[in-house]
Amino acid sequence: MKAVHVAAWLSIVVSFSSYAQQISWTEFMGGKIATYSSGGNPKAKGIEVSFDYPLSWGGAEGKRPNTLYQVASKNGKGLELCNLVIKDIPLLVGYTVTPQDVAELFKPTSLRDFIPSDAEFITGTMTTIDGQPEAWIHFVQEIDRVGIQLKMMWIMYSVYIDKKLIIFSCSVGDSASKPVEELQKRYKAYFPLFQQMANSFVIHSKWKRRP
Repeated sequence: MKAVHVAAWLSIVVSFSSYAQQISWTEFMGGKIATYSSGGNPKAKGIEVSFDYPLSWGGAEGKRPNTLYQVASKNGKGLELCNLVIKDIPLLVGYTVTPQDVAELFKPTSLRDFIPSDAEFITGTMTTIDGQPEAWIHFVQEIDRVGIQLKMMWIMYSVYIDKKLIIFSCSVGDSASKPVEELQKRYKAYFPLFQQMANSFVIHSKWKRRP
């Protein structure tokens, strides 16, 4: 796709963002949803999780080694998207992770290590999701897509379970040349939806464990 065509597409996509946000929110809260489950996916590394997303969004298997699934607005063509990633935590063979280790992993001064080196950390804190230790991180990143500079504003949820990190991250994007206030406005509009999608997250492996 030529850069000029990408620029035109970007302008059209962003112009309908408010309308798309309303549709996405109404769908999700009205139960018009699709559900992704990692069951049977070898990239899941034995962890079965699921999450819900608006029916008008499109999903596809991730192309990178640790990326299981990606969903995006406008049937997969929008600039609002969420990714599901599962990574192994490198540990010595036989090492048992303690609650103190998890607290150390998610302490405020360690959260910057979760985001790309070229990203700007905004804020973050430790909490829980589906009863598991978790941290949420808010950051901004500029990326290049076929010659178009985009600025992405992210919320990342990193969950610890069984020596693995489950990372569920959502973002909105816009042209890097536009005022950051416009991106912030769109992010705030979509943030409640991102929260609801994160709240729909279920770690099925946790509940299937035998006593």
